[in-house]
Amino acid sequence: MPTAAAMVPAENALVLPPPGGPSVLSVVERRTSNAVEQDIYLYTSAATPGQNFLRVQFFGPVGTSSAQERTAYIPIRSSEMLREAYRAIPGAALRQTADYLQNNYGPFSYAFGRGRGNDSCLYAWQQIRPPQHRRSPLRDYGTIQIRLRYCKTGATESQLLAAVYSYTILGTFADPDWNPYGEPPAVDPALGRAGNPIYRHERPLAAAGAPIQPVRMVRPAPEPTSATRPELQQKAAAPTETVVPTPTGSPQMNPPVPSGNSPIVVPTPACGAQPASECP
Repeated sequence: MPTAAAMVPAENALVLPPPGGPSVLSVVERRTSNAVEQDIYLYTSAATPGQNFLRVQFFGPVGTSSAQERTAYIPIRSSEMLREAYRAIPGAALRQTADYLQNNYGPFSYAFGRGRGNDSCLYAWQQIRPPQHRRSPLRDYGTIQIRLRYCKTGATESQLLAAVYSYTILGTFADPDWNPYGEPPAVDPALGRAGNPIYRHERPLAAAGAPIQPVRMVRPAPEPTSATRPELQQKAAAPTETVVPTPTGSPQMNPPVPSGNSPIVVPTPACGAQPASECP
């Protein structure tokens, strides 16, 4: 049964997620006469039904003589991808992005939405293939198709999108003419030439494709009270002065009323010249 699916070790995955996750759980591989397909199942902790995965198709010279079945090549069309995303993430309210985006392997697109509970879900797709004018049956041929289904609880759109920017393609064929990436770009003619200084520029994390680190929430310190700040204790214990008008109209300052803890005793006028200790 040359076309039956088989389990392969995780280190034999054709595409690996970025460092830090999601981790690879298992890899199911299928081989036909013209393609190698893998379903790379990823760690999933979300409540949305379904399993996170990387689905990969490598079209090229497989070299399996006993394989008779061929994998049908279906080009990626933007009009069909949203339907595929709904099948992969049932029940999620997905919205396809209108932005043009590229990772290290070329352009890609995705749909993002909310799943069950506090889940965020993303379905991304990418096709890597040489341009038509450089493609031929004998040179620079081959195609790679990748789908990523990724749901995570409490994640933002940028955090899920970082996995698309940072996954790594490891697989290839032994044929040196298999090259879906096309010719490498030409070197900048200014490199190594006098009079063209190159300065260092800071690159933000989002542009580098690194996952965004979670923000640590710090509980603010409680407002100081009279029990924790001595100056407030003194201020709270300080008596207030009341201005009482006299019959003649001039204001008179009443003496402060001592608190129960105050050691000061003010004698009343009835005491006269008696000692303060004998006054009521």
